[in-house]
Amino acid sequence: MSTRSTLASNFREFGRRHGLFGESASPGDGTGIVVAVSGGVDSMVLLDLLVQEAGERLFVAHFNHQLRGAESDGDQALVEERARHYGVTCRIGTADTGEEAARQRIGIQEAARNLRYSFFRRVVQETGARCIATGHQADDNAETILLHLFRGTGIQGMSGIRPSGDGLIRPLLFSRRKEVEAYAQESGISFRNDSSNASDAYTRNALRHRVIPLIEELISPAVIDTVNRAGAHFLAVAEYLAAETEKRFTECITGTSDDEIRLDATRVTTLPGIIGELVIARAAEIVAARKLEDVQVRAILDLVSKATGSRTLIGAGCEALRDRNEIVIRQSAAELPFRIDVEPGKVYDLGKARFGSTFVPRPAEVRIADRNIGFVDADAVDRRSLVLRSWHAGDSFIPFGMKGRKKISDFFVDAKVPRHHKHRYPILETGDGDVIWLCGWRIDERFKITTATRRVLRLEFSSTSVG
Repeated sequence: MSTRSTLASNFREFGRRHGLFGESASPGDGTGIVVAVSGGVDSMVLLDLLVQEAGERLFVAHFNHQLRGAESDGDQALVEERARHYGVTCRIGTADTGEEAARQRIGIQEAARNLRYSFFRRVVQETGARCIATGHQADDNAETILLHLFRGTGIQGMSGIRPSGDGLIRPLLFSRRKEVEAYAQESGISFRNDSSNASDAYTRNALRHRVIPLIEELISPAVIDTVNRAGAHFLAVAEYLAAETEKRFTECITGTSDDEIRLDATRVTTLPGIIGELVIARAAEIVAARKLEDVQVRAILDLVSKATGSRTLIGAGCEALRDRNEIVIRQSAAELPFRIDVEPGKVYDLGKARFGSTFVPRPAEVRIADRNIGFVDADAVDRRSLVLRSWHAGDSFIPFGMKGRKKISDFFVDAKVPRHHKHRYPILETGDGDVIWLCGWRIDERFKITTATRRVLRLEFSSTSVG
């Protein structure tokens, strides 16, 4: 059997086994495939095979990065010509990648990838296609696994590139680079060699040209196949751990809100080490909306053995802290002290909270079902300036129903308010420092409604961050 027919047969079988083509495929909701074609041998062979085997609508997408002048334009011309040959619609995207990298202060490779995949996804939306097909093959996968290993990674990183996921399919992942090149030669498929692939200035190229050949010479000529088999084993382990982590994650949650997740520290410590780390990583990724580095996950896990109040930053705008028997992972907006002069009848926006007050008739009976609403004697605050401010250590008041003073920090402890939530409850006080209301909790005994009360000031506090 020829290389051409063997590769085509294996391509068809790999696609069937992983549900990449036809009715069984479901990476997205649309129909058809956007084929990412650079002009290199992998993507040109991928396009040829998809035209023969996929049985779906195809759309060619090519991105010109404007990095290699006439060479880049030549790549584009070849892709456009090949799309016409197959009768497939071709979409072209272009941008000055060097300029974009400088603007964002990132590397050329990262900028190029961001621009390229952003364009591919736009084409998916515009055409109603269900996925993007890329020409990654087994050598690419082995290189990725080795790079992850050398740079430091977990089991997910050792799994390598997956056949499908995130709206992408990779139908050539079973094949070696040399098999793809042989197919192109036997089929008479023209392709372009990217001159930058010859430069060892890029880490992947140095690994491909120098490190892997040395391993093949000194250790194992089958290193690519060996690494790919190991990657498949790690993938199976990763899938099992993902399912187990999801189950344990649910068991460990003690509470959630829009900007935080709280985990039972004791439950986390009883989990097997790797599961505990994955549970922490899962919670952190939800809150931070990004994948954390292993060192950040371990720093959160270390909080389990530390005192209440211990915390660690996990990137811009997020932190983790120990609060009694909980690990709290939250978005950490700046908790700056504030002081606002307020007038009855006006509403004050505090960002994630709102405060307002209004004079109302004296009710026959006061029953407060919502602690975010308070009623005080208006005459007791009449002609006194009112201030709404953040609380600070040392604040005290006389809670309604009590006779003696109590520190607000102690009140919070008795009410089981988490330490990291205390800043969410401001204080309404008179201009000369008498606390009127600990917002959302308790009015001060000195300002309560009595039988002598003639006018009532209704207070209301609401916060999207309280919980």
